[in-house]
This record gives sequence, structure tokens and C-alpha cells, in this order.
Amino acid sequence: MKKFFVLFFTVTIISTNFAQSSDDWKISGQIQLRTEVDGRDFSNKTYPLTFTSIRTRFAVAKSISDKINFFAQIQDSRVFGEEGSPTTAIDNVDLHQAYLMLNNPLELDLNVQVGRFHIDYGTERFLGVSNWSYIPRSFDGMRLNISPKNFNLDLFALTLNEPVAYISSPNPGLYPYPSKDSPSFSMYGFYKPISFTERSKLDLLGYYEVDRKDVKPDTLALQRLTITSSYFGNYGDLSTIIELAYQLGKLSGKNISAYLISALANYKFGHTTFTLGADILSGNDPKNNKEIKGYNGGYGTVHKFYGFMDYFPSNAGGLGLNNFYLKANFNPQDSKFSFAVDLHHFMTNQKSLSDKSALGQEIDLTVVYKFVKGTNIMWGGSLFFPGDIMKALYAPREDIAFWSYVMITANF
Repeated sequence: MKKFFVLFFTVTIISTNFAQSSDDWKISGQIQLRTEVDGRDFSNKTYPLTFTSIRTRFAVAKSISDKINFFAQIQDSRVFGEEGSPTTAIDNVDLHQAYLMLNNPLELDLNVQVGRFHIDYGTERFLGVSNWSYIPRSFDGMRLNISPKNFNLDLFALTLNEPVAYISSPNPGLYPYPSKDSPSFSMYGFYKPISFTERSKLDLLGYYEVDRKDVKPDTLALQRLTITSSYFGNYGDLSTIIELAYQLGKLSGKNISAYLISALANYKFGHTTFTLGADILSGNDPKNNKEIKGYNGGYGTVHKFYGFMDYFPSNAGGLGLNNFYLKANFNPQDSKFSFAVDLHHFMTNQKSLSDKSALGQEIDLTVVYKFVKGTNIMWGGSLFFPGDIMKALYAPREDIAFWSYVMITANF
């Protein structure tokens, strides 16, 4: 199947050379190279890990009249030397995106997107591509954009996991299926942007996850509803973003009651932007395991919000996360360089059984060089000063952790 996709794109490229009208075809691509020095183990007695990842994308898009848009993108993600030998090949090419967009079918004020595609809304805190990763997130499913005059609403239905293989022939041995229902993992949701004025808007997003796998008799693995809102205010040199989320439902039969609160303010002073903010992610009470109170943000772009070293929220031990931060971004006029520094103070939302909550502090430095149009070279370096919980988690290692990288991203 993967060889078919490679052949398909090769034929597509050749066909564009003979097309009488090439304006309808669009070809794009990207190569991202990142070399990392990873000393995030909190031990200065060990050598840091070093590795290089490469992500390669190639895409074609075609418009058929003004009614149908076709887009397909293949992606190869690998680490240098992963093959094990220069004469070894690995099957690593994947169909990253492939969808049809039907524009105004039946002359209705809506667009229909069907296939495999990216979903990113607002700040991407709740639903995002996670493009920093060398294997970003894609979804399989359908999305409707309903857009009559002065109205805009997205509805989507996605399949996150389908354990039932394609059934090509209804052989008797395939039935009945062991589960009472098809045990697929699905998501259904909506997105509604609301503009109050030119300076303020509100994004409403909600999604319902249902994992139909039976974890015990008549108990589904997951039934969770997440409702979110994001308010954007722009007041000249001052801008704000306030985000709220609440989760309810059941996880393996246990009730869910979790929340997220986030607020930040940006102030632009000349060519420098200062940001002050806080994120509160609710956590589980270690003395009470009868209810799930830990907020789960599994589809957001985590790298953007909780420190570039990517310790959190996963290393918070289910206790939730309090993230207080100060950032500064300097963009000199008429310069190809930009500079940023981020300072984070991390705590758990709930204290541990040993009455501890300090996770530590992180410093992130970033320099971006705009080499040519479409190509950036980025350097980053980070330090993490561990608190009591991180010291206990990585014990007996408790030194200052570090991490650095150089990344080239070229788009055409």
C-alpha cells in the first residue's frame, strides 16, 4: 500500500508536466531537520544523548472547477541511523493527509471535508496538530463547515482507533463479534467562533470521546465530554487570552470532573513583547481514587504551553499542573533574527502523599534566523532546576537538567 502511494505521487508529478493548465495543480513540500542534545535525566555524571530527526513531506492539491478540492500529503519521519545500516531500508512512508473538500453541495451554505486531515483551532491548546513533533497529529473522519451569511460553525466526527480490520468477505467465522458493539474509539465535536467587535472574539469548542472497548461487564473504557472557551482581547499594545475547559463523564466506570483555567497578557513595548501568564490544570487527589479529577489535554499542542523541555503535564504524576510564566520576545526591525526567553515556575495542582508540590523552574532560550523566504534556522537551549517532586521522581539523580537543539525547516 505504501509503495502504491509513492507511485501515485510520482505519476501525479509527471502528469503536471503535461497538463494544459497547470494553475489548478499545487505542489508543496517541507523538510525539517533537528539535532538535539538531551540531558534531561537530571544527572551530570552521564553523557547526554544526541540524535537527529528528519521529517519530509510532499503534497499535491487539485481544484476541480469550484466544487471539489483534493489534497494529499505523504510524510516520512525518522531518526538518523534508524535503519541500522546504510544498505537497509525501512517502510516508513505514511499517508499524513488525504481528503476531499466538497464546496456547497446541493447549493447549501456548507463545505464537507472527508478523509484524513489536520485539525487546529484557536491557540491549539485543546485541539492542535502538534507540529513540533516529528510525527504531528492527523485525524480520520469528516468535518462540516456550515457558513451561511454572518454565521460559522464546524461539526466533526472522527475515528481515533478502529480495532476491527476491513471486512472484505462476510465469512461466518467473523460473526458474532466478541464485543456487544464495534469497539471503536470515536470523537464527535463542534467549533464555533464568535466575533463581538474588531478587538474581541470568543471561540467555543466541545468534543465527546467514546471508547467502546469493554473494560468490565457493561462498562466502556471512556465516555468523556470536554467543553472549552477561548476569549481573545486586543487593546492596542495590550492583548489578552483567557481559556477555560471542563471535563465530565466516565473513565473505566469512574466519574470524571476536571478543569483547566489559563490566562495571559501580552504587552508590546517597541520591538519587544512581554507575556505574563498562568495555567491551572486540575489534578487527582492522591488520597481519593474514587473520582477522576485530573484534566486530560491529550489532543492539544503541549509543546507551546508547558515548557519546551516537554516534562509536563506527563511528569506531574496525575496531580495536575500549575504553570506560572514570564516571556519576552524581541524582534529587531529589519533584522532576520528574533530572540525569545521563557521563564516557568511549575507546581502540582494537588500535593503529593508526602505533602510536596514543587516541580521546579525552567528557562528556555530561542533564536530564530530567517535564512530565506520559507526557510528558518532555529537554535534553542533550556535548563531545568528540579523541585522536590522531580527529584523524587528521578531519584537518585537531582542535578540541573539541560537540553539544546538546532533545527532547520524548509518549505517550498
